[in-house]
Amino acid sequence: MLDISFSELALCFLVALVVLGPEKMPVIARTIGRWTGQARAYMRNLSAELDREAHTSELKKQIGDAKRLLTEESESFKRGFEAVAEQGNSMLRDHPDPIPPPSAVATAAVPQVIAEAPTTVAVARPADGAAERAVVEPRKPEKHV
Repeated sequence: MLDISFSELALCFLVALVVLGPEKMPVIARTIGRWTGQARAYMRNLSAELDREAHTSELKKQIGDAKRLLTEESESFKRGFEAVAEQGNSMLRDHPDPIPPPSAVATAAVPQVIAEAPTTVAVARPADGAAERAVVEPRKPEKHV
């Protein structure tokens, strides 16, 4: 910053004391101190604002990159889906027999599923019969006096 030694600063102070006098010197020193403080605060605010702007521009760049990537992936997915849909449509056009609607297939399959259902159900029970005792003997709530 400024290379001012202590002796140069003391010399400036003595010259100001002689020129301004002891009555005006404290008022002038306070005023200079306020101006210096305001200048430092202004520089701090400016630096913080520049940092925020840099961070904001970096975030905007990242959002733009993410948006571009999302758009590219969306378009890729859309092209893949359209290719599969076109392949399915071409298979439907090339197939000699019309495919029955899903409701007709489901209705035809219900009697077959019912016919194949098992007629007996096996129940697993523990060897010591603990499950029956738990059902037969429920716990009684305790009474608090």
